[in-house]
Amino acid sequence: MGSDPLIDTLFRPTAAPLQDASAAPVRVTGTRTRAGNAMNRTRAALLVGARRAVEASGTKITMAQVASAAGVAKATLYNHFRTREAVLSALLTDEIDQLIDRVASRPLPEALDAAATALSEHPVLRGLARREPATLTALARVDTNAAGWRRSRDAVFATLVEAERGGADLVLRWLASHVVSPSTPDVIAADVEVLVAGLPGAPAGARAASA
Repeated sequence: MGSDPLIDTLFRPTAAPLQDASAAPVRVTGTRTRAGNAMNRTRAALLVGARRAVEASGTKITMAQVASAAGVAKATLYNHFRTREAVLSALLTDEIDQLIDRVASRPLPEALDAAATALSEHPVLRGLARREPATLTALARVDTNAAGWRRSRDAVFATLVEAERGGADLVLRWLASHVVSPSTPDVIAADVEVLVAGLPGAPAGARAASA
């Protein structure tokens, strides 16, 4: 049975390759930024197209589908991503970063509510639930040795430390449950109240560890 590129992306080894096919353009000190800004805008548009393609067709997308959904020529897509796996890798990273940015600096209950709601209502996840339930189930398995889950746990840990609370792994598993079992706003709000009330205090030295 062939491996699924989205699963491979999330659970791949965390050691960085010598050259990342999905990496954003890196600005060299002293160079002009206009071209770099244009590349970043194009990359963002490509990820929007990739998001639409995965939502519509699942992870077995083609580069042609991504280019079409983004409204660009295939050559433009290949200037940024050489393979479908590179597209999926960049999309996954972007989705994680967007979710982290969405809840950053919010009070703990509000941050947990917003994160769980975003996962429950996420159109790509709901599309995968219809087309590739096995992929969705695999994505929901928390593995903090994987780059995506480790980044997510770090964000959860930092949010908890700001609220002087512990229990990052418990919170992470609770959030992961919404990947496969979306909840309604009322249920999420009730869960958050119980969850926050039961969280332990932050362990000694937690603030220093999150700095």
